[in-house]
Amino acid sequence: MQKKSIILLILLFLGAVYFFLFWPINSLGARDQIMISIFEPDEFAQYSHPLRMLDQPGKTLNQSIYRFTAYQHYYYGYPFYFYSAVALLPLKFISGLDNTAYNMLFLRQLVSVLPMIAAVMLLVYLQTRFQSYLRSIFLFIFLLTVPAVFRNNTWWHPESLVFLFIVLTFYFLYKDDLSFGKCFYFSAIACGFAIATKLIGLFFFITIPTYILLGVYQGRINFMKAVKSSIIFVVLMAITFVACSPFLLFASERKAAFNIQLRQSEAMSDGFVLSYAKGPAAWFSLIDNNYAQPLFLLASLVSLGIGIAKKETRLLSLLIATWSIPFMLYLLFTVVIKPKHFFIPILLPVFSTLPFLFDAVWPRTFRLVKANLVKFVLLAVTLVVVLTQVIYNFNFDAKHYLAELNKEKDSQAIQFYEKLDEIVFSKISADDHLVIFRDVHTYVKDLPRWDVKYRWGLYDYTVIKNTNADVLILWKQMLYDYTQAGAAERALDQIKFSEARRFYNDALNHNVEGYHLIYQDDFGFAYISVALYDRYFK
Repeated sequence: MQKKSIILLILLFLGAVYFFLFWPINSLGARDQIMISIFEPDEFAQYSHPLRMLDQPGKTLNQSIYRFTAYQHYYYGYPFYFYSAVALLPLKFISGLDNTAYNMLFLRQLVSVLPMIAAVMLLVYLQTRFQSYLRSIFLFIFLLTVPAVFRNNTWWHPESLVFLFIVLTFYFLYKDDLSFGKCFYFSAIACGFAIATKLIGLFFFITIPTYILLGVYQGRINFMKAVKSSIIFVVLMAITFVACSPFLLFASERKAAFNIQLRQSEAMSDGFVLSYAKGPAAWFSLIDNNYAQPLFLLASLVSLGIGIAKKETRLLSLLIATWSIPFMLYLLFTVVIKPKHFFIPILLPVFSTLPFLFDAVWPRTFRLVKANLVKFVLLAVTLVVVLTQVIYNFNFDAKHYLAELNKEKDSQAIQFYEKLDEIVFSKISADDHLVIFRDVHTYVKDLPRWDVKYRWGLYDYTVIKNTNADVLILWKQMLYDYTQAGAAERALDQIKFSEARRFYNDALNHNVEGYHLIYQDDFGFAYISVALYDRYFK
């Protein structure tokens, strides 16, 4: 058996071990749909849509097609929701989709963990060609243990899927090797899938022209063929995007998607409720804690530069640089919302160039110490920097895994609910149909006799009045954040913020109009309507 085949088998085995490592924790925190929101509000916002696609067929074929394609949550693309629905199909046929824990297990494993393993394996192949056991295995393990990657594997989100399409774009361009044949056009299809999943695929806007100009510069393609290839690439990419976005066939859904993306773009550059800091300094701690310590990040950038300087690694390194740098600058200087996963498709390709740095500092012989003194010093420094990062990664991953394993037991939101159930809900007649308003970060058991309502973002007396809630369950941190000194000055909508702030101050001062404080702890407040209080607790 050839070395490449053996290395592939080893990586497949390690990938399988890694995949099942997440199995015990990825069904936790999901006893019911409401519980999802206290750990990952994004998952909660997404969860109903693939279920509706599978469980609510229309009366006619056209209605069924509409419901399966017009998924409504246009923050992310149709490939993400289509693949998520496909991931749930085995459960639908075997046991139905009533078990939230099983549903979330399949979604997290198949939509987050599996595509990430595939993307990293393909990235390792691009950098090592599976020619070295040590390099291939080390790089594979290292990339999968980057803290942001490990954390990303414990929730259901499109990051892994779009990253796979991005790496596939790299793969086909690299395989094409400036020949502008079928692999070049396969890369257009992969890029179209990336854009259809998340619009970040558009950041290939420098990579593709650079690739084409490089072909012209090296004489691999003439000007007329370059123009023709460019047009075909754009057309294929556009066709793929439209084919992967069937909701665009419906005018109402096109309008909804456009409006959602417009609001999302404004939020990314301004903030959701308050304005946030921009610039590299505001991102520093996130990158340091979740990706790389400063010295390792510097070493990775040097390695990328070495890859560009060397003829045999120049093409792939240029592809990575022209993709990563524009996207990185956009995030650093434009985006104010700072989720931990944003830099995964930027920094993982950069980290994958690490073998180039070892090539540069590795002495030709270990016998002539004096002649190779500089390289010995550089090698020692490189090893210390890399091993320090490896230790940090494993330490972070172990802590995060244990936290995920114990998150239900340690959850303040669940503990708050359990105490509230003991001292309040158990005293109220089961025949009373309660309307409960909750902050999305708080938990209340999903029971048929309760109508549980929530609101994203700010809420005030008008919202509470419109819900006609019997019980309010509020998260203290939310109240503190929006009533602290200086918050009002940073508000994007002064009028709405002022009304919300009035309600939050009343809640903190135990003086909510029409309600009586029934329970509080360090986590939250519970208010009950005066009418229910008089009936059961006065």
